[in-house]
Amino acid sequence: MDMHEKRVKLQEYLRAPGCTPIMCAYDVLSAKLIEQAGFPIVYTGSFITGASQFGVADVGLVQMKDLLPLAREIAKEIDLPIIADVDNAWYHAGNIWRVIHEFEYAGISGIQVEDGILGKHVGGAPVEMSKEVMCDHVRAMVDARTDKDFMIIARTDALWLRNDWEDTVERCNAYLEAGADACFITFAGSIKELKKYRDRINGPVVTTAIHFEDSIAEETEAGANMSCYWPTTLYAAFSAVKATLEKFKETQDITKIDYDFEEHEIMDVLPYDKYYRNMELFHGADQYK
Repeated sequence: MDMHEKRVKLQEYLRAPGCTPIMCAYDVLSAKLIEQAGFPIVYTGSFITGASQFGVADVGLVQMKDLLPLAREIAKEIDLPIIADVDNAWYHAGNIWRVIHEFEYAGISGIQVEDGILGKHVGGAPVEMSKEVMCDHVRAMVDARTDKDFMIIARTDALWLRNDWEDTVERCNAYLEAGADACFITFAGSIKELKKYRDRINGPVVTTAIHFEDSIAEETEAGANMSCYWPTTLYAAFSAVKATLEKFKETQDITKIDYDFEEHEIMDVLPYDKYYRNMELFHGADQYK
């Protein structure tokens, strides 16, 4: 699929029956594994990118220059729609325009933008944008995009930070009315609670949880259109690498390590066939004689 076809496909997933899972990639290889496993959408986030690429915490340190290159590389190498987290789009009007310009032309299918200013994941009270300012940001993003199918997902943390359902519903509806394709709600606990409020939200809902407690079937029952599994691949990699290194350190014997896959499996994920084919076109190593 070309970049526009991926965006159209993402819009279709948003409106499809049930809850579509979104899997987060921390590098190109993990994105390829997500694709190979048959998941429909790839996501890049500030937490997973900051941790894997720079070893920094998700406390507002990751910038566009950090998030854009990974998203671009993934979009170039996989045949799936990709959603990129852009935090709060770095707040002012020039940055908001540039975020849409850069991510749209990088081949990204859509972005997720949040209504926080600072203080996420740190001590002290976080600072949120007013609903009105966030609506201005959403309208600016809608105005900046050149492809109407480039998806804009507007996130509110009012529920996670303050357990405030009324403000969450109000913010979701305001962001949707401002032009967002979907609202995004962060849950501290079970997403099942969404079911009590879902009919008051006037558009598609993307969800995620800090501690995952529900299945996709339960998320579907609650009324979620998509659910973002932001830590899954990084947690799996962290667990596997940590266990492997600890076992090798303990045994001092590499033969005790069971990687649980054959070497050809990782090679099959890489585009060796393209390189071999192109080398054959130029008669392989003979071209250098």
